Amino acid sequence: MPELFPDFLILAIASFVAGLIDAVVGGGGLIQIPALFAMLPNSAPATIFGTNKLAGIFGTSAAAINFAKRVKLAWGAALPAAGAAFLFAFLGAYTVTHIPTEAIRKSLPFILLAVAIYTVKKKDFGSIHAPLHSGSKEKLFAILIGGGIGFYDGVFGPGTGSFLIFLFVRFFGLDIADISSGSLD
Repeated sequence: MPELFPDFLILAIASFVAGLIDAVVGGGGLIQIPALFAMLPNSAPATIFGTNKLAGIFGTSAAAINFAKRVKLAWGAALPAAGAAFLFAFLGAYTVTHIPTEAIRKSLPFILLAVAIYTVKKKDFGSIHAPLHSGSKEKLFAILIGGGIGFYDGVFGPGTGSFLIFLFVRFFGLDIADISSGSLD
């Protein structure tokens, strides 16, 4: 057990830093996943992604509850999107178990770099609230976005919140300032 203590300490510190980053700007998985891969080299990628996801569930749940308290949600689009995300996240998690471990380990730095670059470059996107769709078209886009985001989240995960905001701004014309402040009607 004593030889495991430094590994657990490093993972605890990485998890703490990832949680802080996730709470402030999102993307904590960009810290936690490399730390998990480095400290648990014999673990299957699906196990590592699942460990990261378990940590993320708590932060995301707290954020979703607080957001729902401050913002009037379009439940007609939100619930089908959430259902699609839930189902496709399982499909994504199942898919990652069928990808060769070496392929995931070799592609991980490139995926992390792409997500990091995207996250940094898209900070000012969505400065005007101008709804683009309504009714069945809004619900269809919500289901497609929810399914796509859910699948990505099940396979990999980091950057999911940024991608979700980007897609909501792009397809629903939402203003990021209104999303983050809770003044969306």
